[in-house]
Amino acid sequence: MGPSYLQRHPLNAEGPFYVSHGECISCGSPHVVAPELMAWEMNAKGHVTHCYFRKQPETPQEIEQAILAMRASCCGALRYSGSDPEIIQKLEDAGL
Repeated sequence: MGPSYLQRHPLNAEGPFYVSHGECISCGSPHVVAPELMAWEMNAKGHVTHCYFRKQPETPQEIEQAILAMRASCCGALRYSGSDPEIIQKLEDAGL
């Protein structure tokens, strides 16, 4: 098993955008800028325990929201593992 940032949270929707397992600190910021893409894992008592991508972005607007969510994440838990050169350039332009 490698570092936690290489491990995806198991509830992430399959695809290149993901939240690293064990890295979320439940700040809620990604949910503000990308509410359609983000969701919360809840424990048995109904308390927030971790965020994840419930849906992969499909439209240009959703891709922008995913990038904004990555920027908003205060702990850097949101990541991109894809190889789309346009998305990679957008991430670089955003300082990610």
